[in-house]
Amino acid sequence: MFAFIRKPLRKLVEWLDFPPPAPVPGVIDIHWEFMGDLLGELTALSDTETVAFLHRDFTDPDAIRELTRQWIWPAWARFTPVSREKILHTLDYCLATGSEKTGWIFPSYGIPIRTEARLFFATVRKELAKRPVPATVERHRYHENQRQTFANTLFSDMQAENDENGPLPERPRRQGLVLPRDMQRHAASQPLELIRRWATTGITPDGVPGLPCDAARWTSGTDPDTIREMAAARFERQKHDRLGVYRLTLAFSHPVGEGFLAGHPDTTVTTRKARCMIDRLGFLVRCYPILRE
Repeated sequence: MFAFIRKPLRKLVEWLDFPPPAPVPGVIDIHWEFMGDLLGELTALSDTETVAFLHRDFTDPDAIRELTRQWIWPAWARFTPVSREKILHTLDYCLATGSEKTGWIFPSYGIPIRTEARLFFATVRKELAKRPVPATVERHRYHENQRQTFANTLFSDMQAENDENGPLPERPRRQGLVLPRDMQRHAASQPLELIRRWATTGITPDGVPGLPCDAARWTSGTDPDTIREMAAARFERQKHDRLGVYRLTLAFSHPVGEGFLAGHPDTTVTTRKARCMIDRLGFLVRCYPILRE
């Protein structure tokens, strides 16, 4: 009987957004989205930048290291020490155990980078931490925490340009704009065939090229404006002093989105989760259903 109700109960607890339980001594909590957060502004590229990245090759470790210095290091430098530790723990576990979740990041966030995911994250991790990924980890010490209150705990300094070691690395120079109309790509009115094409080819419903990615639209009964308002309130509530979060994952008690995983156009996936992101200026620039748990 307990097994029958355990999963619905877990989903209810996620949706209610209770504070996460206190850390258990000797247990390391991790969450797969932290690997996406590490990539900073790569997770919300403009159409101009997306097309430019499509013409670059990141299968060479040197190219990955250059990308790390330009785009990833500025985000890493602004994370709090505790947040950096959570990211490293997640990377170490996923890379050392061969977890498929390293391969979830680029399609889930819609990042148009041609690379091999394990090589990419292992190279980035070594560049940032100045030491390689451990060959093995003690699996029993790690816990994949799915609670949204834990998933939303990577804090960055939203304002600082200096720390005790001097100036922080400059943020990447951006090209083009991430426009509010981009969110219409996920509108419930989008034909399912265009969502399927997006997942298969990377071409968005409005014709912008990309790589195959998770593609979703809101369900017909979902009001994305309400979700964005909820996200904006949560972003504001999670600020304290100069710290805040750039990504929020929201869970609901009912399906809010439907679509297809990258490269899997034959199976429709529904989801109760949405991901919302703000840029360095505090504007909400991305809000869409997440198809992976």
